[in-house]
Amino acid sequence: MSFGYHWNREDQRRWAEERLFRYLRDYVDRFHPHYRRLFRERGIDADRIYTYDDFRKIPITTKQDFLTDQKAFVLQPRQDDTPYDVEPLPAGKKLAYAARAFTARYLRDVYGKPRSFREKVAQTAMYEWLPAHFNFSGGTTGMPASAVFTTYDLRENVRKVHGMLYETGWEMDMRTLNLFPAVPHLAFFAPITVAFTVDTGGAVLHTCGGKAIPTERQVIIASIMGFQMITSLPSYLLYWLKTAVELKEKGWIQGLPGIRQVIAGAEPMTDEYRRRIKGYLEELGSPGVRIMEVYGMTEMKAGFFECGEKTGVHLNPEFYYWEMLDPETREPVQWGDPGVLVFSHIGWRGTVLLRYWTGDLIQGGMVWEKCPSCGLTLPRIFTPIVRAEKDFTKVKGARVPLLEFQRALHGVEGLESFQVVLGKEDEGDALSRDKVTVYACAEPGAEEAALRERIVNSVRMGTEISPDEVVFMDSKALEARLFERTGLKADWVVDRREVSLTAGAAVTEPDPEGQVEETEDDEAEKSDQR
Repeated sequence: MSFGYHWNREDQRRWAEERLFRYLRDYVDRFHPHYRRLFRERGIDADRIYTYDDFRKIPITTKQDFLTDQKAFVLQPRQDDTPYDVEPLPAGKKLAYAARAFTARYLRDVYGKPRSFREKVAQTAMYEWLPAHFNFSGGTTGMPASAVFTTYDLRENVRKVHGMLYETGWEMDMRTLNLFPAVPHLAFFAPITVAFTVDTGGAVLHTCGGKAIPTERQVIIASIMGFQMITSLPSYLLYWLKTAVELKEKGWIQGLPGIRQVIAGAEPMTDEYRRRIKGYLEELGSPGVRIMEVYGMTEMKAGFFECGEKTGVHLNPEFYYWEMLDPETREPVQWGDPGVLVFSHIGWRGTVLLRYWTGDLIQGGMVWEKCPSCGLTLPRIFTPIVRAEKDFTKVKGARVPLLEFQRALHGVEGLESFQVVLGKEDEGDALSRDKVTVYACAEPGAEEAALRERIVNSVRMGTEISPDEVVFMDSKALEARLFERTGLKADWVVDRREVSLTAGAAVTEPDPEGQVEETEDDEAEKSDQR
């Protein structure tokens, strides 16, 4: 029986649990090196997992667990050279491959060269098990997290999960502009897999970032081709649209009419941030654009969308089992209460994770009910989303959510852009007093003295911390600061207090949401989007 997106929450959850527990028995316990070993070390019998309480005996999987041996998290039947203790394919599976070899269309002879029946059976098995695609997150640890997809994943699971895009209002005849840079992240590959796996996936122009196509040229191409949807990081989209407005004022383009919606992710989307993006789009001839957020990470192997503005990100309950846990006790929280999102894969091949601790604190909580906008019953999470451990810091003795600095400054009248730097009054003394510096770019016509006062007052009201210094600079210089680290997304808040006092130490900076991450490796991939 197929999954029903109009079932009530209890029926959906019970169906998902039954499918998950069967998946644990038939695939994970047999072919997953890490969990097969873990089950035996902990005395967990996959055949005796019948309830959620039974399932919770499986310990949380952390990112560090995953990074220790990522190959051990890939489903893999035993072969002659397999270095792990896993089972070989059962006879029943081999018979199923043989039966399919008679009918599968992708097994046709190629260029007139006939394939033997044995070769066709082998290819049928590889469809399910052979790695065919890889995503990498950068991660802030220096070791990238990878996700392995088989052809089965792409054609069976990804196609269905990303089919949710239709609920955003996207139609197959819409043209999409993908502004994510060409790095092996989920954010870049998701629009590609949507176009290639969802039935009649529509036309997408992948700009591959400013290093491949300069931003000004991207804008001109967009004005010629015409697009109805844009996918982008919010910080780069803001810069991209600002560039488009400047080109319109110079007479290089007429505008960008026809844009209906924006799919944005990887960074917090505050109300003021949303207002400024919409303002630029209206100046370019596209009023009333809907901005919808997307949530995902490489380890999940997919991204999830809102169906409309502020309707909550719709999670997939068919191929994932979702939990919301208290960040301290790791016990389940009530529906709608804040908690850390934890997920388990259901029915996937390639990389498979169970009870994976995302580290994302969903401050807006999660509900599992009928969506008043699209009418589907799905688990939905609501922003703001912050890192459970990394998005809080102490400044001058006060515990401050880093996102509050952004909220406080995005709404300041006359402030075009900014960066907050947390440092020390004496940079050579790690024990000296904290210092908060706001680097600011004023909008044309804004008087600096009055703007400085508004900045200080807004930060004090939003965080209870007063900035020690406000430094004004021009737009280009500030953009260089914002994109200096990765060239990919803006660092609105930078914490330099943990920098080692030895020469050559790296700056540690907050990861805004953990939805798309980068590493030092991304230095080679800086996209020159400024």
